Amino acid sequence: MSRPVSIQDSIEVFPTSFDDTNSSYASVASGYPITNGYDDSSSTSQARFNITTGSNAVTWIYYNFDCSAIPAEATINSVSCSVKASINTTNSSRITTRTAAMYTGTTRKGNTSTVANSTTALNLSVGSWTLSELQDAKVGIHIVRGTSNTTSTYYVSFYGATLTVNYTISGTEYAVAASSNIQGITVTPDTQWVLEGNDAQKIIFDTDDLVDYVVTDNDVDVTNLLIRESDSTSGNLNRVLGSYTLVSGSFNGSGATYFQGLVGKGVDNTQTTSNYYSGGNGTIAVFTYDMSFTNIPSNATITRVYCEVNGHAESTSNSNSYMCAQLISGSTDLSTEINWKNIGTSNSTHTLECTTLPTISQLKNMKLQCRLGYYGGAINGATAYVEYAIESSTYHYTYTLENVTADHVILLDEAGIYIPPEEDPEKTYYSLTISSINAVTDPPSGTTRVEAGTTNVITITPSDPQLTLALDNGVDITNQLVGGVPTNTYTVTEKVSGASYGFDLNSSTGYYVSTNNGVGSSASVCRVNFNLESDVLVTIQYINQGESQADYGMFGKIDTTVTTTGNTYESSSASPDDPQNYYYMCASASDSSTTVKTLTYEISAGEHYIDIKYAKDQASDSGNDSLQWKITNIEATSAGGDYTYTLTNISEKHSLIFVFGDVTFYYITSSTTPGARIYPDGQQVKLAGDGYRISIVPDNVNAVVSITDNNVNKTNELEREDGTDKSGNPIVNYVYKLTDIQAAHTLQITIGGASVQIYIKENDSWRTYSKVYLKVNGA
Repeated sequence: MSRPVSIQDSIEVFPTSFDDTNSSYASVASGYPITNGYDDSSSTSQARFNITTGSNAVTWIYYNFDCSAIPAEATINSVSCSVKASINTTNSSRITTRTAAMYTGTTRKGNTSTVANSTTALNLSVGSWTLSELQDAKVGIHIVRGTSNTTSTYYVSFYGATLTVNYTISGTEYAVAASSNIQGITVTPDTQWVLEGNDAQKIIFDTDDLVDYVVTDNDVDVTNLLIRESDSTSGNLNRVLGSYTLVSGSFNGSGATYFQGLVGKGVDNTQTTSNYYSGGNGTIAVFTYDMSFTNIPSNATITRVYCEVNGHAESTSNSNSYMCAQLISGSTDLSTEINWKNIGTSNSTHTLECTTLPTISQLKNMKLQCRLGYYGGAINGATAYVEYAIESSTYHYTYTLENVTADHVILLDEAGIYIPPEEDPEKTYYSLTISSINAVTDPPSGTTRVEAGTTNVITITPSDPQLTLALDNGVDITNQLVGGVPTNTYTVTEKVSGASYGFDLNSSTGYYVSTNNGVGSSASVCRVNFNLESDVLVTIQYINQGESQADYGMFGKIDTTVTTTGNTYESSSASPDDPQNYYYMCASASDSSTTVKTLTYEISAGEHYIDIKYAKDQASDSGNDSLQWKITNIEATSAGGDYTYTLTNISEKHSLIFVFGDVTFYYITSSTTPGARIYPDGQQVKLAGDGYRISIVPDNVNAVVSITDNNVNKTNELEREDGTDKSGNPIVNYVYKLTDIQAAHTLQITIGGASVQIYIKENDSWRTYSKVYLKVNGA
């Protein structure tokens, strides 16, 4: 059913990151960070870049596109780009060049378009592209100063861009068809066409454990390759800011005063009368509102927490006036901070997003914290939201086909009679039984028969990074597994390029220590470089000790280059001003002590970095006058590569068990007296709630089979199935099933009335007989 295809498709991509390596400009305008303007060309948000000063000075601004979603086999038909940008002057003597264009790397593609002082989207002429050129696609803005007003502040506003790529894929599609012979159980999708080399996935919906069913792919049993996944449910809760719900207020300035007006309940129910705080110059008021959630189910997994806040600052002209808000729990900051000084004096709604998800216990103590400077401001209303998921008792199965190169027919059917593999009676075979949790193995789970004296390599692909158990016939083989454990390493660049000071390693304590102690308006900056084969949690211990509200330890966001100069904040602020949103955490005045504190980063697999900085705005010392830090733990949170386990010169049966993750499981141990084979044979593990099926195939179809389960006779629960093997001989198996497993089970099978099997080779094929009649003297 395969068919040749020529598929035309297109994608739209928006800038995903700022190219700080090739860009050069004076500065980012305060309140317009480069994190804005990453979306499409219709965006109203903007990043504002101050143009480099000086006669004929050059400014370059580049944004990167991620075109990795284009298939590797695609042929590029056309590329188009629209970009929305402006510059705040039209005087040609002040700005001689003002162009936008598409680039591959720093090589321009197509013609340039003029950036005006309006915000009309420009449609760029981009010419022809290859797929490799698109892998380094950028939109670039090029500005050259004139000779007039060379020190004046002019800026470029970048609002966004949209890159559209049209392409064709030529190749072969294969049909992957799926169906079910079991009423009430569905397999989806029924039929799908898959381009050669791509993957396909089938989903089977059911509430049973498939112990009575078998799934075949082109007549090959793939039941053991199914992955069971829970059908989780989701929910959301919200908590509105109610009237007069002030929890606490504190002030660090003498003579601070405040008065409280009516506060709107939710972000959409704002009031004109609000909370205003005022005091002497330098006064900072701190107050918190209860936004706690006490009714989140204990088995919930938190998926998102955010708060919409409406407010304004009373003034943005004074260096001491600001209105800030963020989510906290106890002493832990749950979100970054919103600063209305950089937003304005008109009421506006903004979102406080928890990028690191709080725990349920933290949500029970969550508050909205507000800080005000000299002129103060208002919080008019707020609504906090928690979204969560709960694992359900129902589940489904998935079957994945990788690198499809042929048609596939997938069938879900009743589990039929078990037919043992053909074996040469002149050779000896042993059972190899594999059982795994949170891992896929090759050979797959179940029992296979392997020839004596051979070598077998078992590959284990975990889905959870925690190796809980590895056994071979009950013996721990953890140390015999090869690979698997992800390699997660880091190095430290003790002083980044452009920094005047760095960090030195104290070999006796393991701490890296800043070197700019006693130097006013200075900064020590280092970089931690990570090379990770898995997602990780990185734990950092630090000691921040310096002048209170003058010297700050700063921990940068992942893959974010921080400035190398010292004074990146206002000295009157309670924490560093961070309009570019560079920092993950800034050690505040209360952190200035010898106390060891801890913070954690969640970092995905790959190459990443974190910049760490100690900034001073005063020359005086306090205590150690330094930031000290060290990494104490890197914990893998996703699985690494495959494990392998090798059996050499096999001379007995083997039961292999591999368990990953913190799970509850039970052993199922099976054995039989001579005269039958059992599948699976030996010992397996099952999750709580799982089902189990064992097939008992006696050598003699007339043998008497009995079974005990934990020493309780269960023979009357055996189900007999009759059939024939591949050679047409009669065969029978007995099936015993367990459902909703909640304890360990020991199964003992007894075979009675068995007779010795006799093998006779006919036409190069071995046939088995339980009885042979010899005729002697005609009788």
